[in-house]
Amino acid sequence: MPDHALRFSDLPPLPSPQSPARDAPAAALPPPASLGLSVERQLAACRRNGTLLSVLSLHLIGFDAVVRRHGDAVESQVRHAAWTRLLSHLRGPDLAVHIGHDEFGAVLHGAAEPVAEIVGARVAKALSAPYCIGALEIMISVRRGAASYPHAGSSGEALARAAAQSRGL
Repeated sequence: MPDHALRFSDLPPLPSPQSPARDAPAAALPPPASLGLSVERQLAACRRNGTLLSVLSLHLIGFDAVVRRHGDAVESQVRHAAWTRLLSHLRGPDLAVHIGHDEFGAVLHGAAEPVAEIVGARVAKALSAPYCIGALEIMISVRRGAASYPHAGSSGEALARAAAQSRGL
C-alpha cells in the first residue's frame, strides 16, 4: 500500500461527526497523491481475482469562501474534519486518497456501479453536513463522480479520469 494512502481498516474507529465536539480533526491528512496511481496499484488484485473495483472522485466546494471569511486555520480544520468524515464513511476494505487541496478520492474494492453510487451518496451527504469548528458552523458542498472497472476503463488513470468527468469536470 502506498505511503500517501490509508486504508480505513488500518485506522482506529473514529467517532461520528454529528456533534460539534467531534468535528475536531482526528485523522492526519496525508500528502496529495495521484488518484490514478493509487487505483493502478489496486487493479492488479482485481485482475488476478476477477473482482470489481470502483473509484469515487470528490471535489469539496467552498474552501475559498471559508478562507476569505474565517482564515487559513479554520479552512485547514475543515479539510482535516472532511478527511476524517471520509474515512469514517468508507467500508473496511476501501482506500481513501487525498488528491489535492480540495479533492479526495476513494477506491471501493468489490464494488459495482450501484454500490459505488450508494457509497458515494453516503460520503457526499456526510461531507456536506455542517462543520462545527469552535463556535463556527461551516458549510461546504461536494461534487462527486464514480467510475467502475472494467466498464469505465482498465487503467488507474482512465478510471480516475472517468470518475472526475462524471462529476462534471
